[in-house]
Amino acid sequence: MIFQQSLQQLQLLGNLISSLSDDQFIRQIGFLGKASIGGHTRHIIELFQCTVNGYTSGGVDYFNRTRDLRLERDKIFAFCTIEQLKQDVRLPDKQLRLSVEQTDSVGDSYVLTTYFREIIYNNEHAIHHLALIKVALMELGLDIVDKDFGMAYSTIKYKATLKNVESF
Repeated sequence: MIFQQSLQQLQLLGNLISSLSDDQFIRQIGFLGKASIGGHTRHIIELFQCTVNGYTSGGVDYFNRTRDLRLERDKIFAFCTIEQLKQDVRLPDKQLRLSVEQTDSVGDSYVLTTYFREIIYNNEHAIHHLALIKVALMELGLDIVDKDFGMAYSTIKYKATLKNVESF
C-alpha cells in the first residue's frame, strides 16, 4: 500500500510536469514566496532520493541532501528522475538511522527509524507539496488537475463518507 501511494504521487507529478511548458515549470509564483513548480518538484524528488539512497548506507539525511537545480529548471531531467525513482523505491523494510539537527552537544545526532516509515513520511510530504503546486496552478490560471490533487488520502476517504451521508 505504501508503495502504491508513492508511485501514485510520483506519477501525478510526472504527468503534471509533462503537461506544463518550460516557462510554467520555472515561473516564480508570488503566492508561494516566489517558489516555482520546478522548485517544489525538486524538493519532492530529493527527499525521496535521500530515503532510497540511504537504504544502502543505513542512514537518511534530509538536511545535507544534494540540491540539484537541474531538477527545478529542466522538466525533462525531472521527469526522467521521477521515472527512475518509481523503479527504485520498492525495497524491503529495514531499520535506518535518521539524521537530526542537533541543537546541543548532548545525545546522538540521529534517531532510529525504518525504511517504510520514511516512505510514509515522503508520501505525506509529497501530498503537501502537490497542494502547494495546486496553488501555483491556480495563480497561473491552469485548471489541469483533478479536485483531489494534493489532498491527503484520509481527507479523500472522509469526504467520500460525507457524500454517502448526504445522499440519504
